[in-house]
Amino acid sequence: MKIIYENNSERFLFNVMDDFSFPAHLHTGLELFLVQKGAIRVTVGNDSRVLTAGDISIAFPNRIHSYDTGKETGSSRGILILCPARMGGDFLPAIMANHPLVPFLTGDRVHPDVSYAVNSLLMTRPDQQEDIPVVSAFIQLILSRTLPEMELVKNRDSSSPGLTAQLVTYLSENYTEQVSLDTLSRQLGVSRYSISRVFSEKLHTSFSDYINTLRIDNAKLLLQGSDHDILTIGLMCGYDNPRTFNREFKALCGCQPREYRKKRTQKEAVAGGRT
Repeated sequence: MKIIYENNSERFLFNVMDDFSFPAHLHTGLELFLVQKGAIRVTVGNDSRVLTAGDISIAFPNRIHSYDTGKETGSSRGILILCPARMGGDFLPAIMANHPLVPFLTGDRVHPDVSYAVNSLLMTRPDQQEDIPVVSAFIQLILSRTLPEMELVKNRDSSSPGLTAQLVTYLSENYTEQVSLDTLSRQLGVSRYSISRVFSEKLHTSFSDYINTLRIDNAKLLLQGSDHDILTIGLMCGYDNPRTFNREFKALCGCQPREYRKKRTQKEAVAGGRT
């Protein structure tokens, strides 16, 4: 089943994620993560929490957020929902002008309709025009059950977003290109030193590790949710050299892309046989 869709340059992602980790990023879409098993650390803005089964996080448009399943939390499983903000319908003005003071809800505060809508989205096909209203209806159902449980605060108006937000935004949109510190320096109009400080002090990583993580995490999603061959996926994620792609993938995932896809396919087949 394909779970990654590009529809008129808008990105939809509805997928079950095992042991999910993804570095700090932002986009113009609405992103939700419903934990099914285990625990995962989710950071949205300046708020970071370890979420467990039944908990949900919501990242509004243009809010920096990240996920980490590691030594602190052990394994995790959850459903990731990413869709254009316009799917929020009548909630769109509130989504664009505000953000939750606390972008998390514990399981005891999550209405059963939320789980129903999130699981139902896994069965939609937003690459098919007839499913778009269905997607929008489920997203609005989720928002109608979660936003009343959250305190919304106004976004601070600023004509000059901070360097961290500028950097994350640029790389979120361009990590598949041949980007370097010199490229970032020219594009953002700041020194290489200032950019390096953001990585070390704000993002707690290096430039090369950050961009490789973005690329490899996208490759993992494509390996799970598309029929593209390995070479094509490497190119789509910014690797012109297949050897480099294989090396970086193994360094982060512990196996080659082909082996990763095979394991994921087998795991999904076993899970499907249990349902």
